[in-house]
Amino acid sequence: MPTTPPPSTPPPTPTDVAWIATITAAKAVVIALAIDAWVNSSAPRYSGKAMRVRALGYAGGLLVVPLAWRLRGRPQPYPRELDMAITLPLLVDAGGNAIGIYQRAHVDDLIHFADGATLASVVGALATPRTRTSWEAAGVAALAGMAAAGVWEIAEWVGLKLGARGMDLSYDDTMTDLAETMSGALLGAAITLLRHPSRLRRVPGRGTDTVLRT
Repeated sequence: MPTTPPPSTPPPTPTDVAWIATITAAKAVVIALAIDAWVNSSAPRYSGKAMRVRALGYAGGLLVVPLAWRLRGRPQPYPRELDMAITLPLLVDAGGNAIGIYQRAHVDDLIHFADGATLASVVGALATPRTRTSWEAAGVAALAGMAAAGVWEIAEWVGLKLGARGMDLSYDDTMTDLAETMSGALLGAAITLLRHPSRLRRVPGRGTDTVLRT
């Protein structure tokens, strides 16, 4: 009995190649910066930054999307936008600390806001085709950005408890960082909401929602 040959995999498009190259390059830089942070954690530019804890966080953060994708059975397509959205904040933080920009310029506030907006908008773009309304996608985007804000501050607190000094962590600093990142997440949610204006008329819970009909 003849067997059906397995379906052939189409060759990658130039866009696919560009995405793979970009993500690979970004992650390679983060790994290099993480190694530098681990080896030179006592350098003045890393003073009070708990860089060894951060280095472990950088490496772990790079694995979040690939591991989640694998555990879900490798559904296609690979969420490369989400992977990049998580990699970029790690790259910015690692690079900023490596060159000491946070000690020379007060850009921390802007970074927190931009990270929240970037992550939320990317999550919103991925959630939009998987939800019934733009309102639901925006909610998912906002929650993702806000959750990331909490995880980041908890990671900094862990670094402080593990012995890092000079981090200047205080209640006011933590609350300010949370507010800035969450504000960025709300901007990302707004971008998600307005990306498809025609879907704004579809509000969950209305009688037109076929899922809720009896």
